[in-house]
Amino acid sequence: MNSTMLLRVSSEVLHTTMGGVAVFCLYYAAHVSNPDLARDLITEALKWGGMATVIVYYKGKYLDG
Repeated sequence: MNSTMLLRVSSEVLHTTMGGVAVFCLYYAAHVSNPDLARDLITEALKWGGMATVIVYYKGKYLDG
């Protein structure tokens, strides 16, 4: 029971952190003037956001049910 609670909390923290990094990358990409850097930041935002989405999906599928 305690391990499930630990998994729920740690997955929530990891999801929140990854989502924050994705939002930061998108925000910073909107403010830079170098198009190559903006493209790289958008790519990184998609990676971090995708990983955060996968965590939320599996958390909902296996830990909240």
